[in-house]
Amino acid sequence: MVKLINKDLYSETIKKVIDKELTQKEAALKLEITDRQVRRLINKYHKDGENAFIHKNAGKPSHNKKISDDISNEIINNYLNEFSDYGFTHFYEEQGYKYGISFSTMISIFIANEIISPYAQHKTVRLYNENMKNAIREKKITESQEKLYEQRKQEEFEKHIRKSTLHYSFGQEVQMDAAFWIWFGTGETALHLAVDKATKKVLSGYFDYEETTSAYLNVLKNMILNFGIPVKIKTDKRNSFSINNAKSSKSKLNVTQFKRICEDLEINLVCNSDPLFKPNVERENGTFKRRLKAELRHEGITTIEDANKYLNEIFIPKMNKRFSYDINPKKNVMRKNNYSDKELNFIISTRHKRTIDNASSIKFLNRYYLPINDETGEVMSFKSGTICDVVTSYDNSLYGIINDKVYSLCLIEQSEIKTTNSKNGYKPSKDNPWTKFKIR
Repeated sequence: MVKLINKDLYSETIKKVIDKELTQKEAALKLEITDRQVRRLINKYHKDGENAFIHKNAGKPSHNKKISDDISNEIINNYLNEFSDYGFTHFYEEQGYKYGISFSTMISIFIANEIISPYAQHKTVRLYNENMKNAIREKKITESQEKLYEQRKQEEFEKHIRKSTLHYSFGQEVQMDAAFWIWFGTGETALHLAVDKATKKVLSGYFDYEETTSAYLNVLKNMILNFGIPVKIKTDKRNSFSINNAKSSKSKLNVTQFKRICEDLEINLVCNSDPLFKPNVERENGTFKRRLKAELRHEGITTIEDANKYLNEIFIPKMNKRFSYDINPKKNVMRKNNYSDKELNFIISTRHKRTIDNASSIKFLNRYYLPINDETGEVMSFKSGTICDVVTSYDNSLYGIINDKVYSLCLIEQSEIKTTNSKNGYKPSKDNPWTKFKIR
């Protein structure tokens, strides 16, 4: 069938063929038809002239029944006001057939009035969104159309709500690692992160100049305060987590500080040096390298204090909102933190064994301390050689555990300590005559 829009082109081309200015093959290529069709058009032209290229139905009314504007408006209003959450097929089965129109006619009415199905394909949705944005900008949109547009946006959002993996629950596995990078300024620092496997949430982060146990303890405490206590933590085999040939947990020998804290909190700590062992935190390290460094530079941050503040108050919440899954309450095994702040500070601590001397004092970091009973406030006296576990709590308070009981440690001023070099405790003065002689 010849298209009406090509009337002039067809007429001019066939004339050139008759006048032998073009061959039939060239005309076929130009009109994108076959040689046989060209010969038919030549015969038609000889018989009817230029009228040969005008369709016989041109100017005649369509045999198809014209849908009145009243029916079209009634269908549109019925769908927008009552059935906007129905798919087109569902709506036609329930309502459309009542109007005596075909399904394809109904679709044509909807398309002409910028109405799409809630189950439209992505390509249709994108085109619809562009058209509606332009219509809103030019103020060429009805209230019902704008209402449908907002509804379709919400439906599209709900289609793509991020859900946690079916195989893990929130808090079932947390992965920890540190990434060295020039995050800010000119020096290299270590970013410590904790990431939940199920929801991909970054639970806590902390910058330090090196990969240290204290930095990981900071991450652990913030995670517990904000989210709770996980079932398992996966890490690499850094000295902060693992010691070669470590003894059983019951003996507490050769167990790292972090490992002991996890045991006290009933967290299963698992260590492996393979990066694939903790892929989620490794992936977050890469994402942070691409985004965090640029944002710190843009904000003009050059100190570690400002970097930690921006990291936890702005960047991590923004990343979690953008990339992490929502926490499913039905799949949440993160144990609630029921410890008081003082109790948690005491648990998240470092501990070192010391021996009580003859003066019932304890030497720790070149300073001497006396155990104090918190209930009575009196100084406690213990036999020389008694073992004391010196506890440095998270808030840097010092305690001593002696015979399974906790005592506060009171610092002894240096002036109170009598330093002696001789066995009988006597130290001669500098002007003593005996100091002039040297023993050989």
